[in-house]
Amino acid sequence: MDDAVFLGFDMSVRFEFLPPSPALAHLIRQHQIIRLSFAASDCVPLKPYWPRPSSSLAFYSRDPEWIRPLGASQSRRKPRAVLIGQPTRTTLREGGRDFSVYQVEFQPGALYALTGLALSELTDGDIDAEAVFPPDFACLIREVEDTEDSGHRIRACETWLQRHYQRRQRPTAAAEAIADRLLQQPSMEIDRLARRHDIGVRQLRRAFQERIGVSPKLFARIARFDTLVRLSNRHPTHDWLSLAIEAGYYDYHHLRRDFREFCDMAPNDFRTVEAASPERQFGFRED
Repeated sequence: MDDAVFLGFDMSVRFEFLPPSPALAHLIRQHQIIRLSFAASDCVPLKPYWPRPSSSLAFYSRDPEWIRPLGASQSRRKPRAVLIGQPTRTTLREGGRDFSVYQVEFQPGALYALTGLALSELTDGDIDAEAVFPPDFACLIREVEDTEDSGHRIRACETWLQRHYQRRQRPTAAAEAIADRLLQQPSMEIDRLARRHDIGVRQLRRAFQERIGVSPKLFARIARFDTLVRLSNRHPTHDWLSLAIEAGYYDYHHLRRDFREFCDMAPNDFRTVEAASPERQFGFRED
């Protein structure tokens, strides 16, 4: 949506996408708060979560979120606070009837700087944040759970992250700068970006695996695919070829390849499934 914040008719339905404070802009891309409430008679739909070019920290303060890969029969319950690595495959997510998530979407490389973990270990996965961060992180979880005020949540989280980041701060590398450029222009040549930042392609690939979780080429493909899906949500009647060209694809063949590899389904099938997402029942779409 064009607006940074979309609120439902009451506080039990909220979709908020808010920028970080200027002091944390190098660490956080945006704050996301989603609050949904379904009646006991409602069937809570699944959310097909396509790959996005990001890692994040999420707090589930009401019903837990359950996740499973496409084609799998069993779901796994996420912890109440979880660090999420770079996804490369679509997953199905179920949030329960009383669902509330506050998610901090990080800038490229920020999760590596915060944790020291090799992000390749978290690709297509997640880890209990309480098992990674110091004991005082439990106090932040309780503070997030005890309020519905978005500003309070964000201030508490930013204060904690800034303090922890200063303790563990690691120097930025060319990988972060190149990842940021690929977010803006996914079709840029990796070799050219590497030369511009005076780093070898192999060295860049290793740095990306460690700090981002995937190779530069795959990160760029995910960024382009994310742009494509959001364009489709914004223009659901437009044909895929037109959307593909606008998103930076060379041709329809590459678009179909990405849908096959990232979603294991054809473009129109994905559009149908995504249109049944929980937020669509409240008039919201991710675009």
